Formats: sequence, C-alpha cells, structure tokens
Amino acid sequence: MYESGKYSDLTIVTRNKRYPVHRALLASRSTFFDGVCSNPFRESETGVVDLTEDDPQAVEHMVHYFYHLDYLNKPLSRRSSQRSAPSTSPRTSRFPARRPSKKLNLALIEDPLLAMISAATPAPPLSPEAQEQPDDQAALDPVAKLPDTPMQDQFMDDPFDYVPTEPKADQEKPHLLTHAKVYAIAEKYGIVGLKSLARKKFANQIEAHLDSEELPDACQEAYETTVDTDRGLRDVIIQAFRSHPELSSRKDVEMILRDTPSLAFELYRMASGLPVTS
Repeated sequence: MYESGKYSDLTIVTRNKRYPVHRALLASRSTFFDGVCSNPFRESETGVVDLTEDDPQAVEHMVHYFYHLDYLNKPLSRRSSQRSAPSTSPRTSRFPARRPSKKLNLALIEDPLLAMISAATPAPPLSPEAQEQPDDQAALDPVAKLPDTPMQDQFMDDPFDYVPTEPKADQEKPHLLTHAKVYAIAEKYGIVGLKSLARKKFANQIEAHLDSEELPDACQEAYETTVDTDRGLRDVIIQAFRSHPELSSRKDVEMILRDTPSLAFELYRMASGLPVTS
C-alpha cells in the first residue's frame, strides 16, 4: 500500500513531494488526521492535506511511520530473533516441520494475530515421556524456548512501542537533529507512538554521539519546537549535560546557549543545584 499508493483516498502535500495515503490507516495513528477525516473540513472534502509549512524530511519520516511503525531503517519483524533456521524449501522456511503427534505451534509463524491466538490457546497435557524429558534435551528444542505469550513478553505496555536494532551503518551516523524534528512533528499531529519512538531513538543516540556537530542544533531544535511542560527530549538533554559537564565548554554549544534562553536557564538551574522544573 505504501509503495504503490493503491486505493489511497488522501494526499499529503509537502514543499517537494506528494504522498498518496489511506485515511483509515492515518486516522488510527494520529488524532490530527482522525479529526481531518471525521469532520467536514476542507481537507476531508478535497482529499488534500497541505503540510508545506512543515519540514519535508520530518513529514517523510512521519508517513513512513504510518505504514512501517518505524523510520530511518527498514521495518523489522518483531519475532526476527526467534526465527527458525533457514531452509532450502520455501514452505518450511516460514512454517516449522509438522510432527504427527504434535500440534503446529502457531507462535513460530510471523503473524501477530496468529501469535495472539496461539498464546490464548491452552497447551495440551504433556505425556509421561515428555514430562521425563531431560533438561539438556529441552534446551535443544526451539519450541520449548519460546515464551507462552510472545507478544506480552516482548511488549508489556504497547505492542508497537519498541525500538528495532538499527543497522550498523546507521549507528555510526548521528541522527539527533532528525529525531528532534520527528519528535516535534509527532507532537504537532498527535502521533503518540511516533513521539515515543523518536524520544527513544534520540536518547539512544545522544550518548553515542556526544561529540557530534549535530548535538547543539538538536538541543536547540528540541527546546524551540516543544513547550516547557513537554519534558520528553528536554530531560534527556539535561541528563546528558549533567553526566558530561564538559559539554558546556564547547564553543558550538556556547553559541547555541546564547540563542536558546530556555536551555541556558535550565542548565543554570542544574549547575546551581536547583530543580530544573518547578
């Protein structure tokens, strides 16, 4: 749907690109688009949403998130770490081999709905032979190592609230400014999942890229595009400065502090031993 735009019934327009999208999907992820699609606004009648005032890159990542629940890297399977060994047969590469005396374990199939059904299905009673199975043999059984409720074990709060492991090449590149922009646009358009994801990505990368040239601009972006009560990125930034006081002595950071009074004020309170927020 994302690649072809087939059956799209809404178009997002930026300064340099048009995105054919699907109302039902966007409305399920964004309070803004839910309002656009369910009320008699101009955008609902024309089928065109004008986002030319927003950062085009941030809009692109937002649209990508709507369809992939991620951005910057390729979408990953939630159960990719528990895949069975690759097989030369196209059928057995997706499904485990069936045994005459055992039920097909749906938890091995990479389908979240089937995984939930499998988790809700009571397990059959074990035979006496299975109860006496030695520990070393059970350890070799890939089925025995799977959790009873894979979705619940991996996602305690939100099944879509996770941060996939980014490719090694992306880990070497700082994306702090991008994450700050995505966080801001997620807040603007009421996309809770994207906002949470952007915050986690920002927090994961700020420690790895403290010497990045992007750091000062990312801090300024975070403070200028969010309100004082939104502590999502601000607390991450303050903690970075608290753990690494030498950041304040950087010339590029000093220039940003001169232009960002809210950040300078919070750093002053932190250095004075005062609570950053009242």
